[in-house]
Amino acid sequence: MAWVWPLPRVFETGNDTTAAPQPTIIANYATSALLSDAVKRYNDLISREAFTPPADYNRGKPNTSGNLSKLQVKVASSDETLSLETDESYTLDVPVSGEATLSANTVYGAIRGLESFSQLFMSYEGTRVVRNTPVHIEDKPVLAHRGIMLDTARNYYPVKDIKRTLDAMSYNKLNVLHWHIVDSQSWPVESKTYPDLQKNGAYGADMQYSYADVKDIIQYAKGRGIRVIPEFDMPGHMFIVGETYPGIMSCMNKQPNWDQYAAEPPSGQLNIADPAATEFAVGVINEYTKLFTDEVFNLGGDEVNRKCWEEDSKVKEYLSKNANATVETLLAEFYTQVHAAVKKQKKVGMSWEETLFHSEYTPPKDTIIQTWIDEQSIPKTVAKGYRSIASPSSSYYLDCGHGSWLTNYDGNSWCDPFKTWMHIYNFDPFANVTDSEQRKLIVGAEVALWSEQSDTVTLDKYLWPRAAAMAETAWTGKANADGHVRTTAEVTQRMHDQRFRMVGRGIGAEPLQPLCFEDLIDESQTMSSGGHRTNEFRRGHSNGSNGGGSNELGGSSSSMANISLESLTDEQRRTLRRRIETLKGLEQGIIKATAGWGKAEDVEIEELSEDHVRKTCRRLGVDGSVSINALSVFGKEGDWRQVGAEAAEQFGRAPQLTWEMLKKAVAEEDKYQSKKNWSSTKGRGNRKAPVARRLDAEALKKLGVYPLLQFVTLSQCDTCGRQVNAQYLKEHQEINCEVPLAKREDKRAAVQRAKEKEDRDTQKATKNTKDAVSAGVKRQAGEMDDSDEPDGQPAKAVKITKKERLRLEKERREKERLERKEKQRLEKERKKREREEKREREQAKARLPLDLDKQCGVVSEPGASPCTRSLTCKTHSMAMKRGVRGRSNMFDALLQAHLAKSRSAAAAKNAASRNAAAKSSNAAAVRNATAIALGGGDGALDESFFEESDQDRGSDSEAEMVIDGIKCSRGRPMAVRMSTLPRRRHHYLRVRDLFYDALRPSVGSDAPDALATS
Repeated sequence: MAWVWPLPRVFETGNDTTAAPQPTIIANYATSALLSDAVKRYNDLISREAFTPPADYNRGKPNTSGNLSKLQVKVASSDETLSLETDESYTLDVPVSGEATLSANTVYGAIRGLESFSQLFMSYEGTRVVRNTPVHIEDKPVLAHRGIMLDTARNYYPVKDIKRTLDAMSYNKLNVLHWHIVDSQSWPVESKTYPDLQKNGAYGADMQYSYADVKDIIQYAKGRGIRVIPEFDMPGHMFIVGETYPGIMSCMNKQPNWDQYAAEPPSGQLNIADPAATEFAVGVINEYTKLFTDEVFNLGGDEVNRKCWEEDSKVKEYLSKNANATVETLLAEFYTQVHAAVKKQKKVGMSWEETLFHSEYTPPKDTIIQTWIDEQSIPKTVAKGYRSIASPSSSYYLDCGHGSWLTNYDGNSWCDPFKTWMHIYNFDPFANVTDSEQRKLIVGAEVALWSEQSDTVTLDKYLWPRAAAMAETAWTGKANADGHVRTTAEVTQRMHDQRFRMVGRGIGAEPLQPLCFEDLIDESQTMSSGGHRTNEFRRGHSNGSNGGGSNELGGSSSSMANISLESLTDEQRRTLRRRIETLKGLEQGIIKATAGWGKAEDVEIEELSEDHVRKTCRRLGVDGSVSINALSVFGKEGDWRQVGAEAAEQFGRAPQLTWEMLKKAVAEEDKYQSKKNWSSTKGRGNRKAPVARRLDAEALKKLGVYPLLQFVTLSQCDTCGRQVNAQYLKEHQEINCEVPLAKREDKRAAVQRAKEKEDRDTQKATKNTKDAVSAGVKRQAGEMDDSDEPDGQPAKAVKITKKERLRLEKERREKERLERKEKQRLEKERKKREREEKREREQAKARLPLDLDKQCGVVSEPGASPCTRSLTCKTHSMAMKRGVRGRSNMFDALLQAHLAKSRSAAAAKNAASRNAAAKSSNAAAVRNATAIALGGGDGALDESFFEESDQDRGSDSEAEMVIDGIKCSRGRPMAVRMSTLPRRRHHYLRVRDLFYDALRPSVGSDAPDALATS
């Protein structure tokens, strides 16, 4: 299929394939050097390029219907001004045979049309063709400003890298390079007004941009319809200026608490109380507004730190002499003077959103505000009447997700996670703006590549193809002209093709999927849902048939049974081959398994069981791969008839099963399976969950599969009733199953009953042991007569009638129900108390004085209260938390101490729990061992047995009782050889030693040695 990226506003295609051995581009406006260069560039590009879509690597040489000889380019205006208002619209027509035409109002519209024209060509076995001719395109951008912000201060990019980036931008119809050319780390651009800046501020002599370099880049960009907007970020991010002019700076390189003075090191801002600093800023503006020719000049203005100035001696002195002055009024005055300097040079000012929202300054109404902090800044900006460029860090920051470059405590970066191309494509700058006039103020979008962790090696990979995702939504919009909102699933195939085309043109775009995945997406699905409109062109074949509106095979919308193979185009043949190959086993099974069914009325339910169909298929050599479930994937009659027609083409006969027979067979099978699965009397564990079979194309698409290419079976969990992919049913039942409340209560009741039975058995065993011990004591004392000797016969059980048993069971259940109800009531009251206590604690916490060493402290907007969350607050970024003034130490050190304290507290708590458990285990082991020796039983003794008695301690009778107990008991070794862990074995040996010591007489006692006598 013929693709163009970004998707044109109107894109109409036919069904022919046109040969284009060497088309020549001819322009009617030869006096334009820009147009002449563009024509030459695209003539060379088309002649050199031999692009084959990955899905077509095994495609043979296509049959063609005509030849494309040349392209006539017509430009209406000779105006070559490149600005925010430049018209980039164009119209392109490519016929089946003959000359193509490209019409545009400006040379820049013609350049966009030439790019679309170049993307129509594909190569098969050395033959260059244009597929799906005739092609008609009417196109223009939604946003006038579509850009990339490139930071060349944190890491240096050679001129060749910037030019290669400009080439890639032109392939995606981007038109603005926002050049963040200087920052605190370096000043790589030549300055004739302040020549020492470059000398002291560049990374090296070979890492500088001369005047000639800048002019070369600007001219190179203009030839591709791209504007270059420079940014000189002031008054913050100016440390590098202090290396040459320290006298006009504040808080230069504060260490180690740099985070209290800057968003990132090294700290340093222009001193807004020093007239020399303002004079320097105006001098920079006057120089570079002449070097850079675009109408817009970016002044930055972001991430200024107030504490930096509040502690500066010059600022303090100025404030002491001017009673009404504050840091905010000084900052507003600085902004006023630099914006006036830009206005004086007949330029339009542009700045980051802090200038508008985080200061007392009111920018001129023609100022362009670039938003980045969050997506809600866009509607806030246009609501104030300012034009907005959308660059939300949550969607458009390409440096995110690579870890912290400065302090990497947790391995995260401040703007995690990594921004995938799907995430970027799904962001819509217009999403939160409904007013039509305010929507007009959203003039552009930019992705930003900050270069702390990027350089010439990673530049292409970080930018592409993710920037291409933004390029399409900025050019075409998130929705088509008919209102259909495109999804990433619909865009994936075209995105892959664009990535491979860019790689072929020398751009190191990163891969998005394994190469084997490139052919898994049915082009028909992408075509039908991707916004393309197929007009009714007359086909150029000799048979003279009309193409009509194409279906997913690219043919007539009539039944496939009426199409002969001879009338199909190469594209249709290829699609049909893919479909038939995919469905081959299924179609064979349909024909063979249904051949002997006869009329549906004569078929019994048992005969339609899955076992029957599977046996039939196995007998016919289909290996049991076809069942009623497989047949029912066809959701409507049209699908069934189409498959039947394809089967007839492939096998020479159609299935004997009609649509009506199929429907009845599926209904009967549902009924049979329902009865079979849910009438089981063998218990819940043996029942199979019913299968939810019928899935339409939309449902399959949402599940991540494609109709007739992949199949999915949903099963209903018999525990919670949810629909689950059958592949993960077992995992769901083991881990994620949401058991209904009634069943959970039944389970708790069963556990409780088992526990009560165990307690009763334990009490019985304990009683028997105590009786045995008492009998031994009586016998030793001569107090037991024959009447006390147990006869060993169990007591006769009392007979309980069935009616009485049912009554008792009913009473027991009612009692358990009341207990559960009472327990639920108490639990509800407990949770309510906890919520109230939590609310009271939060209110009390809010009234407490803010401790910046333990709390976040970020003020989200003017007038708002500081954030009272802990230092690990996830709502605000690390940069914002570092910028909070008033902490006793730098934020990173406080955070590290907080985390260490939390870890140590958790470790202490765990150690205390382990010690308590060990102590309890030791005590229980001693009691068990003693009980075993004394009673010869399983160690279950009543607690009263261990109660101390002063009169018995150390007596001869006690010693004799112990000795007699040992003699009468079954022999038990002191330590049993066991295959347990050494720690557990050591525990048993300790118990043995304790028991050994307990049986030996104490010092000074006349009692015999129990161990010796035994």
